[in-house]
Amino acid sequence: MALGPLQAEGDGLIDILPYLPTVALIIVAIALMMWFLAWMSRYFEYLKTIESRWIDRPTFDFVHRVLEALWIAFMIIVVLAIAQTQSPALRGVLVAFVLRAPAVFFAIFVLFVASLVVRMIHRFAAYLRGELRAKPRRAAPPRALALTEIVLKYLIYLAALGLAILGGVRILPSEDQAAIAQNIGTLPAPNLAVVLELLAALVLVLVADRFVNSIFEDLKRRTRKFSQRVLDDFKAITRYAVWLISAVIILFLLLGLVLTADRLVIFAIGFLAFLMLGTVLAFDPARNALAGVTLMRADPFDVGDRVKIGDDLVCDVVSMGLTMTQVRTLRGEQVNVPNTRLVQQPVMNFTRSKPYAISVDVPVDFEIEHDRVRTLLVRAATETRGIVSNPAPEAYGKDLEGSTIVYQLLAYTDEPNRMKEIKSALIWAIQDLFTGSDIKPTGPGLTSRLRPAER
Repeated sequence: MALGPLQAEGDGLIDILPYLPTVALIIVAIALMMWFLAWMSRYFEYLKTIESRWIDRPTFDFVHRVLEALWIAFMIIVVLAIAQTQSPALRGVLVAFVLRAPAVFFAIFVLFVASLVVRMIHRFAAYLRGELRAKPRRAAPPRALALTEIVLKYLIYLAALGLAILGGVRILPSEDQAAIAQNIGTLPAPNLAVVLELLAALVLVLVADRFVNSIFEDLKRRTRKFSQRVLDDFKAITRYAVWLISAVIILFLLLGLVLTADRLVIFAIGFLAFLMLGTVLAFDPARNALAGVTLMRADPFDVGDRVKIGDDLVCDVVSMGLTMTQVRTLRGEQVNVPNTRLVQQPVMNFTRSKPYAISVDVPVDFEIEHDRVRTLLVRAATETRGIVSNPAPEAYGKDLEGSTIVYQLLAYTDEPNRMKEIKSALIWAIQDLFTGSDIKPTGPGLTSRLRPAER
């Protein structure tokens, strides 16, 4: 009797039968993993539709990816645990991994929580600045919040990294800890007195930071000499200095635990040399920062003003920083101007100079009556769109150049952002009126003339 296509000869089927329960369990585990991943994806899509002042959509995506990776890693361990029942070699590898898995998962969990807290602080800072749909009663100063956010971010990451390393090593099996101690050294045991000193130092830093913040916020309400922008910059610099000095002090306290007195002195000398080198390298940025403070105190322009820097750079102010000012030229080019240049060169603020005078010099032949030329120039100005009537346009005799009189037309506009277009329209209006009156301004190699019938 012939065998069917799905039938096996000999003992092949008998050899496979013992593995069927294991394969079935692995298939069930994989199916369960896929179902849970699909359910988790749908649930996080729902969570992202909820507006929150603490968690935004990128944070939900971050949590989703981490939980998804952890779930996949857990299911891989489950699959290996099922498969090791049929393989003694795999059982040894799995046991070695399981003994060290708590340390790995502890480190991952600590770093995950730190990243989540940092993202939540960033989201809450955006809420306090009034950048979310839900608004606070009073928006907080953005620069002060940025400093606080940066400091907390790095403090949280440093603390989490230290906790992940120290805690993970403590959770490892004793033979791994012995190998680490032999090759790297014994980790310092926690000292309660040192921990209390560090906590006290951190509390003092927070108190000093709040004290600086309250002083400058009080100055904003009491002083008229400095603008709020200048006080915010001074406050940011002072708070940076407080945190920097405090970080150096805490660093030397920590180094005092692991270094001898001689090594600590050597480190201090090297640290001072590094600071001196940094001061030399940061000389120009420091000059620009001082120039920025000077500009903020003088207040020559604001964001959005049209200004002329030096003799030729006409531009709009886009943003103002402590070291650089970003402007946009009339051609749309973005230019970063060092604040030292703005202090050293004259800055003409067209926006604050309303109405701003536009001047056009017109050389005309000596024979043409000045009243006629003056009338035509004033008429051209009054007929040009963008020229204001008060102050009224005026034309003057500016200079004599041989047989030519140079007239100067002064007209005023209250639209400094359109000065280029307005001046062009004014010149074209002069051209039209002079052409209609048969008057030709003189130029290089040319002289103005009248028609013979009008002479």
